[in-house]
Amino acid sequence: MSTTSIKSKAIRGIAWSLADKLINQIGFLAVTLYIAAKIGPESFGLIGMLTIFMLLAESIINSGFSQALIQRSDEITEEDASTVFYINIFWAVGIYVALYFSAPLIASFYNQELLVDISRVLFLVILTNAMSVVVRAKLTINLDFKSQTIASVVATISSSVLAIYLVLHNFDYWAIVYMILSKSIITTFILWIFCKWIPQSAFSYKSFKSLFKFGSNLMIAGFIATFVNNLYIALIGRYFNASSVGYFTQATNLSNALSSLISSTLQGVTYPIMTSVKNDRERLLSIYKQLISITMLVSLPALVGFAAVADNFVQLFLGQEWVSAIPILVALSFARTITPISAINLNILNAIGRSDLFLKVDLSKLPLTLGALFLALPYGIEAIAWSITATSAIAFFINAYYPYKLFGFGAIQQIKVAINYIMASGLMFLVIKILDFNITYLNLLLSIAIGAFVYVSYLFMVRDKYFLKILKEILMLKKRSLNNE
Repeated sequence: MSTTSIKSKAIRGIAWSLADKLINQIGFLAVTLYIAAKIGPESFGLIGMLTIFMLLAESIINSGFSQALIQRSDEITEEDASTVFYINIFWAVGIYVALYFSAPLIASFYNQELLVDISRVLFLVILTNAMSVVVRAKLTINLDFKSQTIASVVATISSSVLAIYLVLHNFDYWAIVYMILSKSIITTFILWIFCKWIPQSAFSYKSFKSLFKFGSNLMIAGFIATFVNNLYIALIGRYFNASSVGYFTQATNLSNALSSLISSTLQGVTYPIMTSVKNDRERLLSIYKQLISITMLVSLPALVGFAAVADNFVQLFLGQEWVSAIPILVALSFARTITPISAINLNILNAIGRSDLFLKVDLSKLPLTLGALFLALPYGIEAIAWSITATSAIAFFINAYYPYKLFGFGAIQQIKVAINYIMASGLMFLVIKILDFNITYLNLLLSIAIGAFVYVSYLFMVRDKYFLKILKEILMLKKRSLNNE
């Protein structure tokens, strides 16, 4: 694949992927905020209690084989794809059956009898999502993010309409359950239509063994990371109450929305591109460094800025009933500034086929995360949120270790790249907090605009090379567009 071809496909892919995330994630989040404001923290917390079980199931089904298919995109066969499809279906059925019969135990763990019926319906998502793993991987390999965007948009709009109707007719937490389930079903159905793929009837042990060798490391790493990252909510539900879970889940969803919008958009497109040039070290390293730089340029101001306006945001969009979520949201927003960068450092290990190193990194962080969690637990949910911020900062250095050993671009080099963005984001945060406008929608927009102005102005004053380069390219594109008109 030529450099021009890669750049062209990357730009188109990022555009469609960004559209997908803006409509799918932000739109879906907006509807969830509306429903949360209607049903309150306690009812919302009931769904949050089941999050860890759903995500653990998804990590088993999605993480390993999907990445394995994309990683070997240049040599994937129909036999490989069909084998992965059947394995995923088999695992999904097994996991759902196990969770179905475990529903009373889950309800007993949280001391919430309502969770029996809720979990048995909600966990059906595991089955529908398993159906889409291979077709989504195939579309990703072809950098066909347009089809994935259309599927997500249709599913998001349809499920959101259903959820709003249900919450207005007093279905309470069931509105969220059916929104999640219907979105999964519709997305899967449309992806199959676009992919036009039919699995073969044969199962290949050779394909399974080959893909499992790579995918198993990612699967184990994904399972451990998912378990540790969501153990917070499970323990909050066990030792506190449903309302506390609601606050923490909502803060997690909001902080993750911005973080994942940035990281998944860039990584979803660049991972298949990096795998396509994995044998060309110079080009791979160039893509990796550019990805680190642009991620820091965008993620730091977005998440630090969100922390600065968290108070206004929560009170405007969720109401006074949710004010206890504000300090948690501030802490998690700071924690998530690091998440997209750390994810890229791990992503490059997968691109070069070193999922064994990915697993080692995740295992090495396990004692740190668990230790911080259990130290913070007696001090309440705010302490838990700040413990996540602390461990995220330390995890950044751990995640950057192998990129330094393999490519000479570790944590110190990455911080040097980001120093202007760190300073600009800090100044932006201080300015927004000092101004401290009254809580209105107009003032929230004004705070965001002033924050963006401060950030951009600082980078312009210090003549940040990467910022000026991007600004120059944007102006050139605008000039070409005007000339074409």
